[in-house]
Amino acid sequence: MLDRLLQTTEKMSRIVVWIGGGLLIFAAVMTTLEVLLRKFANFSFGGADEIAGYIFAISTSFAFAFATIHRAHVRIDALYLRLPRAVRLFLDIMGFLLLGGFLLLMAERAFDVWWNSFENSSVSITPLVTPLALPQGFWFAGMVFFFFVFIVMLLRIISAAFSRDWDRIAELVGPRGIEEEVEEEREHALAEIEREHAMSKDKEGN
Repeated sequence: MLDRLLQTTEKMSRIVVWIGGGLLIFAAVMTTLEVLLRKFANFSFGGADEIAGYIFAISTSFAFAFATIHRAHVRIDALYLRLPRAVRLFLDIMGFLLLGGFLLLMAERAFDVWWNSFENSSVSITPLVTPLALPQGFWFAGMVFFFFVFIVMLLRIISAAFSRDWDRIAELVGPRGIEEEVEEEREHALAEIEREHAMSKDKEGN
C-alpha cells in the first residue's frame, strides 16, 4: 500500500515539476521580452521581475518533493562510500530526517508569512499591487506537499526497517550510484528513440 502511495506521489510531483518548469520558461521569455522592449522600444509592461520572482519561489517549493523522491539533492560521498553499510544506512536516515526537519521549519515560517499577509490584506509595493497572500499561498502549498511526501517516505522507511529490508531503505534515501544514473539515462535514451521511431512511422503513414 505504501509503495503504491509512493508511486502516486511520484507521479503527482513529476506533473507539478513539469508545470513549474513550464512556468520558469514563461518567466524567462517574459523577462527577455521586457529587457528587449526597454532597450529598443523604450517601453515596459512592468512587473516582469516581480512575477518571475513569484514563479521561481513557487516552482522551487513544489520541486522539493520531486528532488527528495528521486534523491536529487547534492551529496558529497567521497568518505561515505568507504564506510560500513550499517553506518551508511544510519547516515542516510539521519540526513533524510534532518532534511525533513529543516523544511518543516521552513514550512512553519512560510505559514506565518502567508497568514500575516492574508490577515492584513497585504499587497506588494509595486505597480501590480499584488495581493501577497496569493503567491505566498502557493509557495506554502509547495511546502505542505513536500511534507506529505516526507511522511509517506518516512512510513515506508519504518516499514522496511521492521522487515529488515535494508536494500529498500537505501533505494529510498541513499545516494544515487553511477550505475543507477547510467541505467536511468539509458532508459530515457531508449524511450526517446522509440518516440522518434513512432513519429517517423506516423509521417510515413501520412
